[in-house]
Amino acid sequence: MRMQRDNKPKTITMKPYQLKSTVTFIAFIFSGILFGHPIDDYYKNHKNDSGMEAKIVPPKLASFFVDEEDYPEAIDLLQSMSALKYLNFYGDSKKIKEYAKKAESSSGSYQELLKEKDGSRRVHVFGQKKKGKIRKIMAIVQTKSQFLLIIGKGKLSEQQIAALPALSKEIQ
Repeated sequence: MRMQRDNKPKTITMKPYQLKSTVTFIAFIFSGILFGHPIDDYYKNHKNDSGMEAKIVPPKLASFFVDEEDYPEAIDLLQSMSALKYLNFYGDSKKIKEYAKKAESSSGSYQELLKEKDGSRRVHVFGQKKKGKIRKIMAIVQTKSQFLLIIGKGKLSEQQIAALPALSKEIQ
């Protein structure tokens, strides 16, 4: 003889605090996926532009190619980073100014950390601090003939941020 099954749908009951924490967790996960930082969107939108060089480089590996005698600060900076990508463009000054202006407007919630001008070379660094260290950075380097955007992650100090202009010279 067969036993008949109860075909009633089962309901899952959750306590209010469980439901609230589950919804919050799911919202947190999707907000990171769906709503990335504006500078990441900028990178994605411009990496395939004509004349634009876009690279994702393992920073620890890149530190082996930096001249230790000329830029020891750049080596220290690269070894403290966990991710590095950049956009590099050579061209006319009008296009370079346009790229730099749009990149600066894509800084989002990042704080200004460094602004340096050396002749025709401008370096503007933004970052996000957490627990006394700078965790995420973006540096915009602009000259008469070059635009360079460096985006990185790591645990960086203020002294290492001051070395970013040296790193940007090495990427050229």
